[in-house]
Amino acid sequence: MVLLVFLLAGLAHGAALTPRQGAATQVVRLSSVENLAVRSNGQILATNMNAATLYAIDPVAKTSTTALTVTGASGLSGIGEYAPDVFAVIGGGKAVYKVDFTTTPPRSSLIKTIAEASNLNGLAVFDNSSVLVADAGKGVVYKLDVTTGAYAVALQDPTMAPSGGIPFGIDGIKYRAGTLWYTNIFKNSFYKVAVDPATAKPTGSPPTALWTNLMGDDLCFGPSGKIYVATNSRNSLVEVDPAVGKPSSVGTVTGSTSCAFGRTEKDADVVYVGGSQGVFAITVKV
Repeated sequence: MVLLVFLLAGLAHGAALTPRQGAATQVVRLSSVENLAVRSNGQILATNMNAATLYAIDPVAKTSTTALTVTGASGLSGIGEYAPDVFAVIGGGKAVYKVDFTTTPPRSSLIKTIAEASNLNGLAVFDNSSVLVADAGKGVVYKLDVTTGAYAVALQDPTMAPSGGIPFGIDGIKYRAGTLWYTNIFKNSFYKVAVDPATAKPTGSPPTALWTNLMGDDLCFGPSGKIYVATNSRNSLVEVDPAVGKPSSVGTVTGSTSCAFGRTEKDADVVYVGGSQGVFAITVKV
């Protein structure tokens, strides 16, 4: 979620973080980057909630271009690769689109409009035929079949509900090996919950809070299994060992919103961070 919304709501109070590493290096300057994904060729894809433009970034040349404009979308947020070089991306708050880089030029097409959705924001790949989509306005997670467009509510919990003056709750989400990880931005909370690996429905145990005193936006997994969470108005990226749950800062990025790791030999230990002033790179110990 872009920094402007949080500034309107006021800065969140959170835990004091001790930086472990230095400031990030700017890759490109772009306004209000919302979410990131990295292609297998090393190219970074960046979204912006105020535009239907999907940006392509060369982290070596440090340049950005327009990969394509997603027809029908008014803005783009969550993005994830569910098949080789094929991505699902949220557009406009109610719709999910397919972006296919296996064709030249790349093409976009509507997967599904979820009419009853309030404000779709976070997206996690569940398997090669479905994604999980977080509705920040309603506090629910939909499971969406990317082939048929069929969808249903998979999870709904009070920890996902919106709060405060802006109706925005569950934000960043990621799925791995039977566990869904998610933030609730205005509750300054980060949770995990066990889900069925076929249906994505909770297996019975309630969500577990990893913290309740630090703003969290989107998140990503590192090569070693550690989790990295962008803290938005806290202007940092934090590292979390899932077994411990305590965050530690790995770098400073103004208005950090999202992250994704490099996929080539040269940048496998580099986490790219989206923020209010563009895309940044931080080298971490993996």
